[in-house]
Amino acid sequence: MRGAIVLALLLVSLPGARLFGQLGPYELLPEWGQAGWSNPAILHPSGAHVLLGGMSGMQFEALHSGPSYLDFIGLDGVVNPQALLERMDPVESFGSRLEVPLVSMGFKDDERFEFRFRGRVVAEQQLTYDRDLFDLGWRGNGHPDNIGRPIDLDGFGMDAQAYLDYGLSVGAMAKEDKLWLGWGIHMLNGIGAFQTERFGVSWMTDTLDYSWDIQGEAAFNAAGVNLDSLLEGGDALGDLGSGLPQTLGSGVAFDYGFLWRVSPKVDLEGAIEGRGGMRWLESVSRKEVPASAFVLQGLDLVQEWQSMDSLPLDSLPAVLEDWAMSLGDSLEQAFPAVDTPGLAAAFDSRVRETWRLGMRVRPTEFVEVSAVVYRQYRFGESMDGGLLGVTYRPIGNIAVNGQCQYHSNRWLFGGGVSLRGGPVRLSVSARHIPGLIYPLETGHWQAQFGLSFEGGYGQKRTKRRKNDLGTGKGMWH
Repeated sequence: MRGAIVLALLLVSLPGARLFGQLGPYELLPEWGQAGWSNPAILHPSGAHVLLGGMSGMQFEALHSGPSYLDFIGLDGVVNPQALLERMDPVESFGSRLEVPLVSMGFKDDERFEFRFRGRVVAEQQLTYDRDLFDLGWRGNGHPDNIGRPIDLDGFGMDAQAYLDYGLSVGAMAKEDKLWLGWGIHMLNGIGAFQTERFGVSWMTDTLDYSWDIQGEAAFNAAGVNLDSLLEGGDALGDLGSGLPQTLGSGVAFDYGFLWRVSPKVDLEGAIEGRGGMRWLESVSRKEVPASAFVLQGLDLVQEWQSMDSLPLDSLPAVLEDWAMSLGDSLEQAFPAVDTPGLAAAFDSRVRETWRLGMRVRPTEFVEVSAVVYRQYRFGESMDGGLLGVTYRPIGNIAVNGQCQYHSNRWLFGGGVSLRGGPVRLSVSARHIPGLIYPLETGHWQAQFGLSFEGGYGQKRTKRRKNDLGTGKGMWH
């Protein structure tokens, strides 16, 4: 358990990212076990299931909303900055999320009732950045398109958090073979967090003397993170020691869901997952950069040249390095980061929240077609998407899924396989398979692996009746 927590803390200490929402087989289909947490009205196909730590349902995902690696870097390693700028939106992001299960189990009474418990470690991050920041770095502030116009860099922000999530969930039949309702609660224990409360910076080059006018302010909150070390590029976590990390925040989140059997071949389902957040009260710190302005006259190479008897070419890099260092020192003096200690620095953060509404159609005994629309919130950002999937269940212990979904102006093509042999079920899935096969040509990577132990189906196979799924009595046998 401690290894999982340390891994999550290390992830939080890295630069963060904005995460975009997606749905995968493990969130939609009962065989994966996670579906009962995404929608607590969906019951697991087995009478009981247990997942124990580590690889049992662990998943990692990363997404860059901007251009992929090969969009601006050739196979020979040559970088094309102009191609990067042309393919970027005004504000872009890069994100990652890690989920490490500690334990998960569920017990079902036929198709009428299921009780679930789960514990996991979650670490997620968000980093947003402005295209103008790269534009300044490539074309320079003296480019005709940049001179005399204010360049806002307000899109920059970093948010990250790691927490323990202990959840209880219940799904129950509300109307005989017609309607299932579900409810869940998550008790959240915060391990560490970093938050950009506000960030406002503007840059303008004067049209006459080419001086730089920089104005800005910012505020950062942290819990269990050394802000001084982080802002200086050092170790943000410090010594973790040999024990479990201190609980620095707490909170609660709720899940709600329904599944309505409209006809033997059609189901409607909807859910709200993760509505809630945390309050960080312990080991909190705050840094503020008061609103101020700074004017830099720039680098006068003519003056530098005249001040020396000669300026050999090999000394030019040293001059530029000295100038860059003096610029950094000047900016640090002009925009000092001021501590705001005490309980006044307490802050809130939200956990991932997903709203979804979908339909399941069974045209044949073994095939199910799913269509879902969803909205997902992460760190205050929202994203809408849609998914179309096909699941093939030739027998009760095998499920093969393929899906496509659209979000953030891109298509994702994913799928997965769930196999049960005896008491052991193995499941693997990915939301975008090309991202795993060709990682340099896509901006999305996600993979999930699960190993669970299951006890029996809802009733003996000799007593089951035929239904439209071909998998036993009731909804998800």
